[in-house]
Amino acid sequence: MKLVTIEDLKDGDVIANDVLLEDYTVVLGKGTVIKRQYVDKLRELSIYTVYIEEKAPEAPKEEKKAPAKKPAAKPKAEEKKPEEKKPDNRRPKLSMETVTVLRDDVEAEIKSNIKDILELHVYQKTKGLKKIAETAQNIITDILEEDEVIEKVYDVKERSADIYEHSLQVCTIATLIALKLGLTEQQVYDISVSSLIHDLGLRYLVVRYEDQDINLLPAKEQEEYKKHPIYGYTAIKNEDWLSNQAKEIVMNHHERKDCSGYPLGTDLISRMTQIVGVCDEFDELICGIGKARVRVHEAINNIRNYGGIWYDNDIVDTFLQLIAVYPAGSQVKTNQGETAIVMKQNPHFPERPILRVTHDRFGQVINGEKIIDLIKDTKVVIQEVIK
Repeated sequence: MKLVTIEDLKDGDVIANDVLLEDYTVVLGKGTVIKRQYVDKLRELSIYTVYIEEKAPEAPKEEKKAPAKKPAAKPKAEEKKPEEKKPDNRRPKLSMETVTVLRDDVEAEIKSNIKDILELHVYQKTKGLKKIAETAQNIITDILEEDEVIEKVYDVKERSADIYEHSLQVCTIATLIALKLGLTEQQVYDISVSSLIHDLGLRYLVVRYEDQDINLLPAKEQEEYKKHPIYGYTAIKNEDWLSNQAKEIVMNHHERKDCSGYPLGTDLISRMTQIVGVCDEFDELICGIGKARVRVHEAINNIRNYGGIWYDNDIVDTFLQLIAVYPAGSQVKTNQGETAIVMKQNPHFPERPILRVTHDRFGQVINGEKIIDLIKDTKVVIQEVIK
């Protein structure tokens, strides 16, 4: 599937993912075939990008050719020289490009595996939980198959609170940070496997934590929620297939260097735990687990503000190098007053993507394609995210 703007939609395109409003009401379901009136409705609802199924290229049709006739010989003087083709100086239309850590099919399969393993764990205690180790290794292997994996800038989508998707997201980003920081193979594995089960303790809670700022809950519910790292650690402390480092991550992933974390309020946290903690804090903010949901750029600013306070500066800096501040498909406004859509990321520059301007500073639709590469045009900056 691929992400496209609604301006690029054509009749007959098929929706690949449900199109949702901010309250998660489904506007167009997966599999819907696009008609012109649907595009008008999406525009009316201020929905500017959707995922569509990619069409397989059609095989060229074989044409039956008549038997070739031998052309009559012409005098050389009458032979015409082939016309020289003029170079096509038109710039090809820029298509939207999203960069994700795992391929869609791999992510869906792994998320399903995580869900099956963790749901079964509640009923059978730790029986079968060891399968999470194989899942972690598969994630690492899939990440390492990508070229220049730690040099890219990755798009992370805003979404609803799903504990299994959250665990997978934390795992993939934490694994990337560990690789970029040059940690050992064993440390990368410990970070990956512990990330997948870091919120195992949430499975034991009756407190509602989806789209909830836990600091606004009654004191008794806050206290119960903050015990989930202890519940998770208790469930896996006797497992011999997990290292002590991995178990420490599960126990301390909410602890902070300034002792403001929980459940113990300690500052004795390893760098491996900090890596998982950074990724957990970021993803909780964008999907609303124990926190009020915010936009990606707001969550990134939150992480940036706590560099050197909650986490080591180099860990925060590495995180900031990897995650796109403005994911592909974001609608933004520039300091020139123009409205634009983020089309793709610039490697090494998470805050300077490539934009396609859709409306001028007076709100008029731009005819044709106006592309701004924020690396090349340094006078233009993104001032705000519209959607």
